[in-house]
Amino acid sequence: QPLFDDFSGGFDSQLGWSWHAPCNNPLNTMDAARVNFASDALVITAQAGTLYQNLNNIRNLPSLAVPALRGAWSIETRVRLQRNGLSSAYLQAGVVLLRDADNYFNLHMVYLPDQNNWLSVSGGHEQNGVYQWAGLSGIVWNPSGGDTARLLIRYEPDTGRVRFFYDREDGAHWREMNGSPRPLSDFPSLQAVAQNGGQIGLYVDTAGGTGTPAPVATFDYLQILSDYHP
Repeated sequence: QPLFDDFSGGFDSQLGWSWHAPCNNPLNTMDAARVNFASDALVITAQAGTLYQNLNNIRNLPSLAVPALRGAWSIETRVRLQRNGLSSAYLQAGVVLLRDADNYFNLHMVYLPDQNNWLSVSGGHEQNGVYQWAGLSGIVWNPSGGDTARLLIRYEPDTGRVRFFYDREDGAHWREMNGSPRPLSDFPSLQAVAQNGGQIGLYVDTAGGTGTPAPVATFDYLQILSDYHP
């Protein structure tokens, strides 16, 4: 049951995009001054706010409500993340699957302040307000060589495992992340969305960093593939 938006001139009105994140403050995360559409892309200028643990004050998180994911489902996006004047922080942007602000899974591109602010890909998950690194990582690269990546989550129903890939568009195409594949049950919040439905959204998080000009995340598309429900 494919859902696809390439943000051509705005959100696809038939998909039912929402800015609401349950258990977040504010519930409506949108700040219109920080969101625009340019060159068939969704552009979000980062501001303070995060889903991390009990903070739950993320801003500018658009999402789609989805029923349970069926069959060999997959989720894919393409994101460019510009650090701009941000101070040292784990700036990140990518895709998030959530039941609410205390139960979610994210896969993202991230700047690493402990490695000269070079880029990598990683993931995390939170259950009942307790956040953990997902044990997923990719190579580390200099953002001068590209600050864009495609991110892909793909489930294998025959094995019950979920796989995580990225493509930093350097000619190597899809790479599987270190720590992948994994049993879906390793990530209870991801499993909850997959089996019961929830929200799938896009986000940028400054991890408490500040600076001018602010970081900018540019999303080219979001694609969600799932078998049809009867």
